[in-house]
Amino acid sequence: MKIPIDAGPLENETVEPVELSPDDIVIAVMGITGAGKSTFIHHVTGQTVGIGHGLTSHTVGVSIYTHRIAQDRCVYLIDTPGFDDTTRSDTEVLKEVAFFFSQMYKKKVQLAGIVYLHRITDNRVSGSALKNLSMSKQLCGENAFGHVVLCTSMWDSLGTVPQEIGIEREKELIDTSSFWGTMHAGGSQVVRWEGTKESAQAVVDRIIKIHKENGKAMLKIQEELVDGGMSLDETGAGREIQREILEAKAELKEKIKQLQGLQEHMIRDSNETLANELASQRKDFEDRLTEASEAQETLKISLESLVEQKEAEYKKLLAAATLEQQQLTAALEEKAAEFERARLEQLDDEESFQTAQAEFASEVEILKQKLKDQENMMEQQKVEAELRAAEELKAELEKQRVDEENAAILKKQKIEENLRKKERRKQKMRDGLAIQGVVAGVVSAATGVATMNPGLMALGAVMVGGSMSS
Repeated sequence: MKIPIDAGPLENETVEPVELSPDDIVIAVMGITGAGKSTFIHHVTGQTVGIGHGLTSHTVGVSIYTHRIAQDRCVYLIDTPGFDDTTRSDTEVLKEVAFFFSQMYKKKVQLAGIVYLHRITDNRVSGSALKNLSMSKQLCGENAFGHVVLCTSMWDSLGTVPQEIGIEREKELIDTSSFWGTMHAGGSQVVRWEGTKESAQAVVDRIIKIHKENGKAMLKIQEELVDGGMSLDETGAGREIQREILEAKAELKEKIKQLQGLQEHMIRDSNETLANELASQRKDFEDRLTEASEAQETLKISLESLVEQKEAEYKKLLAAATLEQQQLTAALEEKAAEFERARLEQLDDEESFQTAQAEFASEVEILKQKLKDQENMMEQQKVEAELRAAEELKAELEKQRVDEENAAILKKQKIEENLRKKERRKQKMRDGLAIQGVVAGVVSAATGVATMNPGLMALGAVMVGGSMSS
């Protein structure tokens, strides 16, 4: 009997992304590092969030995670980097985010809404948190505030801090215009994520409800770049970063001027050691000033140039993700074959046991007949001993059969579990390739449904070194 595989037959299976459906939900998750974005996404999707687990890479910054809530409906959570990232500048983060959302908008992929996370454990709003919030406001724009869910996190981590303190902090966020006040007044809803899977799902359900009532979210950065034809430095988010760069440059120039004066003073006093130390500090500030100026220049980029720069990166990632799905399909086929071999071995063992059992049953009957026919007591005792030995052997065989049967069951269960894990991973990869294909520029969408560009998909296949067939 052929082993049934829940995902259907694997033979000649072609690795293709799932087409985006108008009913699919795309949600952006924003917030500073440590706000709980990774844990939130894990609770919703069940996927491990981190380097190498999303459908992008750490170098790109934006990651995609999928969660299928129905046979024909999928939730895509977009993990966006914060503007406090220690591995890349704010300018680079803006370029990544601007490119990603612009591509979605151009390909007519609807954004259902945004979840913005903030730690309730923070006793004050830090400078980095305020900067991140300001950038998020510029990215979204007032017209999209109604699609934003402002979500406090870490309620389960308050520890000895009374719940009332957390409630006071939440009220301060809502009442202060520079915090959440402006967005809340503009239609953003405030919710609490209690740190559980159920609570995270409730936040997603809130976004789905908003999307159903208000339609898609159109971000300010999308309108500025795609509809307005602005360069990145002309956008609201670009101007916000330029303001911070100019402030940083003014501060650096002042420090350089002070150090230069001190250095000259030390030289006049013949204090060479201190003069050299001041020169080293001055060089560090001058390098940082150069970096700030370069970052300012890189903002002067059009959407077309940004797409040309970033699309190649995403195409490589799409090819890598496609290759991984092909490898998962091959692994599934191998596990299915292993499962079939184990099942056949179990059948062989059962057949051998039944044959041995029949032979021993026959021998027992012969011994019984001998016992009945023999009148000599010693002979009778000998036959009885043989009969007992046969019965013991039979019991041992029965125990061996049970042990082998249990071992076979355990082996079968282990293989089935591996099959399920790989199938779930394959499904999530397959779902995720839809959004990945959009930002890679190999997918277009008409009236909300994305379709694959056969020519570019063939190119993706060549890039990974073989056919899309498993």
